[in-house]
Amino acid sequence: MTKTEHGLNSRLDEINMNSTIAQDELVKKAIDGDRNAMQKIVVDNEQMIYSTALKLVGNREDAECVLQETFLKVFEALPNFKGQSALSTWIYRIATNFALMKLRERKKTFSNMDQVESKVSKEALQSFNSAMGNNPHKALENEELKAIMDKAVDELSPKFKSVFVLKDIEGLSLHEITEITGMTLPAVKSNLHRARRFLRDQLAGYTSRNHD
Repeated sequence: MTKTEHGLNSRLDEINMNSTIAQDELVKKAIDGDRNAMQKIVVDNEQMIYSTALKLVGNREDAECVLQETFLKVFEALPNFKGQSALSTWIYRIATNFALMKLRERKKTFSNMDQVESKVSKEALQSFNSAMGNNPHKALENEELKAIMDKAVDELSPKFKSVFVLKDIEGLSLHEITEITGMTLPAVKSNLHRARRFLRDQLAGYTSRNHD
């Protein structure tokens, strides 16, 4: 290792340590009832929570409920926060759990994703996959296709929907998703693959019909 590389690594270690200390101080102040610390936790995370909740539950009313319930739980459970993950990751986990509870409460009838089959020809699906790449959501520009995608995402069961939203829409890493959802890494990868496959099937069906 060169002196430059050693110096850079030392600097990164220092930044990470300072960040951890700042987080610990913020948490301690919030636990002690410091309103400024509590407000900072809310301000730093509320947009992230609301945005993710809205994508998961699909309507503003439920997303706002998730937002409120999340922070009530955060400040109730803050004394139990051990700092083993970033505070934002811990809050994300609480918000995601509340959002998934909302989805389950609706008792929607989901497709049996354990036995999901392509509804279009293999040729159409292969052609569509080649054009769209691995992530169908980010590739969409057509408004009608976006509407179909939103409808298809809403049809996903909670466990598939959560990993798709967190990975392909929110841009979190697989490691972060395992921390937030409590799933194993293989489970996250499998659920993400199957969610993407289901969504590509829906969009491929649309493009196939419109090119006949």
